[in-house]
Amino acid sequence: MKISVIIPCYNSAKYLEACMDSVLKQTMPDFEAILVDDGSADDTLVIASRIAACDTRVQVLHQENAGVSAARNLGLDRARGEWVTFVDSDDLLPPDAFSVMLSAAKADVDMVVCAHRTFTEDGKTETVIPETRWMDFEGEKKRRAVALRLIEGDSVLNIMCNKLHRRELLERQHIRLNQGVRIAEDALFNLEAALLGRGVAYVGRVAYLYRMHAASAMHVQRGSEFDRHLPWMKALRALLCRLGKMEEFYGAYLDSVVLRLYKDGGVFGVVRSFSKARPLVQFDDLNALVMKRSDRFRHWLVCRGLYPLFYPQIYPMQVLRRKLSAAAFLLRAKKEMPE
Repeated sequence: MKISVIIPCYNSAKYLEACMDSVLKQTMPDFEAILVDDGSADDTLVIASRIAACDTRVQVLHQENAGVSAARNLGLDRARGEWVTFVDSDDLLPPDAFSVMLSAAKADVDMVVCAHRTFTEDGKTETVIPETRWMDFEGEKKRRAVALRLIEGDSVLNIMCNKLHRRELLERQHIRLNQGVRIAEDALFNLEAALLGRGVAYVGRVAYLYRMHAASAMHVQRGSEFDRHLPWMKALRALLCRLGKMEEFYGAYLDSVVLRLYKDGGVFGVVRSFSKARPLVQFDDLNALVMKRSDRFRHWLVCRGLYPLFYPQIYPMQVLRRKLSAAAFLLRAKKEMPE
């Protein structure tokens, strides 16, 4: 079997039939669809069971409500395909989605990334592509570039959907979603897969249609940026340390943590509240010999409590770098935008 499609469902009765219709009409028919009902209170399980009764490629699993990560993990445990992809139950797939993604599934690739298109109920659409600088590299340099984008944040690389993952890698390394993290758990999963896998490929065609509506998870935001992302930042620290990658990515990790403070209160918010972040970004056992000189200096500032004093000077350089990067991306995006 070529692909296992894992579809977590929670109170999905409104959209599930349309989602599954788009999955079952794929031009590449060699797949299994695993619907995981996460304790829905509506007719989701009834609809899922009815769909499965009409197509032998569909199986339905049920669990008490435990969250989308638990549902995806249950699907991973039952998957049997060579590749795994994830679809949210309110989204849709173009008819050639699987064929498009498989076109880049070469022997030295363990993850395939495609562009996606958002759509709303009133017909508004927008095509979204990843920041594709990493495609200019090969081997370890490409893996590092992808990891940097995942740590810094990229709307396409972060999300679970619009990707293929080689299941052999996921099983061999036992890569699963962290069920204790509710925000950016998908980025953690993709980061671990990218760091442990052989290669990442990108296909510049839309292979996923993301429905935008008020109930979408990305619209639900409560509490401060820092507090909401704290479980993710702790899990990211633990992951980088476990894989022996913190020295290599310390600068990106520090910037990502500090960015949460900045989004809450600007430059002075970082200066005023850095004590909240310091336990996350201070280490006693980093190997300074393998760190970049600039990262060694910034860690030295962190350890001595001086980073907040220097941040007003560091911030303008970061803004300039981001603006230059964004401008370069816009120039590339015009050339690379899928039709």
